[in-house]
This record gives sequence, structure tokens and C-alpha cells, in this order.
Amino acid sequence: MIAKKQMENAELAKFCIEKVGVPYVMGTSGRVLTQAMYNDLAKRNPGGWFTLKRQPAVLSWIGRQATDCHGLVEWAIREQTGETYDTTADAAYDAATLKGAIGTIPEMPGVCVRYKGHVGVYIGGGYVVEARGFDYGTCITALKGRPWTHWYMHPKIKYDEKMLPVPSTKKIKKTSDRYSIAWLQLKLNAQIAAGYITGPALTVDGVYGSGTAKVTAAYWRKKGWTKENEVWGVGASTIKALQK
Repeated sequence: MIAKKQMENAELAKFCIEKVGVPYVMGTSGRVLTQAMYNDLAKRNPGGWFTLKRQPAVLSWIGRQATDCHGLVEWAIREQTGETYDTTADAAYDAATLKGAIGTIPEMPGVCVRYKGHVGVYIGGGYVVEARGFDYGTCITALKGRPWTHWYMHPKIKYDEKMLPVPSTKKIKKTSDRYSIAWLQLKLNAQIAAGYITGPALTVDGVYGSGTAKVTAAYWRKKGWTKENEVWGVGASTIKALQK
């Protein structure tokens, strides 16, 4: 297999958003869960995670991809470079040379956030993607709503990009992929934070609901593009304007 270029920070953030909804299984990193994998993990039972209570759900995930917290980062690196990379969340933090207290986190997608034994990936705008645990799976959470203690630049990631990649789709609507909708929500929140439009910030979840439709309409009204109270889809002109 020919190795690809080192993964960049914005690509890591995009990858993680795309994996929201993937179940959490301790000891996995994005590969399809098989019966043999389950048997091996349950036998080793790292940290006492594989309990009888969890067994039915985990068995129901056989045939699906699964991940744990740092496994999400390992999965992204493997997809990008072909490198099999296996370490713990704490070891990755220890190996990082650029890090700091969570209150000093740079506004840059792909920066990792951590507390002891756990890691998430910051996507910007005050939000994080994390493989949070058995009850949550891989999800988007508010940075301030979780007990993160530090940020760090992952030693396997190249940090150059300040913004998330523009979605490849020509239109973002209710049925669009989760990344495109989350990108739109983050960009609309940036317009609110800048004072260009008013109102409460959106909860970034990658779901194009009525809240997103209303804030999109507010942005369009400010631009003089509509008088509607809800807009249920945006095209290339809006995407281009928000990226600027």
C-alpha cells in the first residue's frame, strides 16, 4: 500500500464529524467489528468494560464499524496514510510537544482536547467530536459542557489549516450529509458571534432542523435574499459567502 501524505488538522476534524453515530466499543478503531474481535476483546476485557449488561448491544453491532476515543484518531490516520497506529489517549498527549490548559485552546479545527484517559477532537466554534462512551457513541458535544483539562496538537497530525474544508456538495439541505450540515451550523454561529445576525447560537449537531432553517433565513434576510422565516436549503452562493 502506498502511503499518503500526513493528515492535516482540518481533515481530521472533517473525518470525525463524518463518523458521528458510530458506536463506541473499547479497544476498537474503526474496523468492522467481528465475532472473533469481540471474543478477543471480551476475553482481555480492558478496564472491565465488557460487562454482561453491555453484551447484547455490543453483539448487535457485529458487522458495523466501531471505535473508542483515541481509536477515532487512529482510524483517521489509517484511512489517510495507511499507517497502523496504536496507542492510548494519554500516551498521545504525553508525546505531544504543543499543548496547554483548556482555557488557552487555539481556535483551530483538529486540535485534540483531553482529560485523563480520554480524548476528543475540536472542530471549532466551541464544539468537539468525541467517541464518548457506550451510552453515547461518537457524538458532537459542546467544549464547555465537558470536563476537558488540556488541549494538544496531536503528534501525528500536521497543523496548518485555520478553517474546516468547504463541503463538496453544491447544495446543503435537510437530506445532506452530516458534515455539510455541521459546517453550515458552525458558519452561521460565526455570523451570530460576529454580530452580523442576531439570536441564540445553534446547537451544532449535523441535523438540518427548524432552528437551522430559521437562522439561515435570518442570514438570507440580512443579505437581502429573502423575506421568508425559514430557509430549508442553501446553494453555492451561500456556501461561498459563509466561507469568506
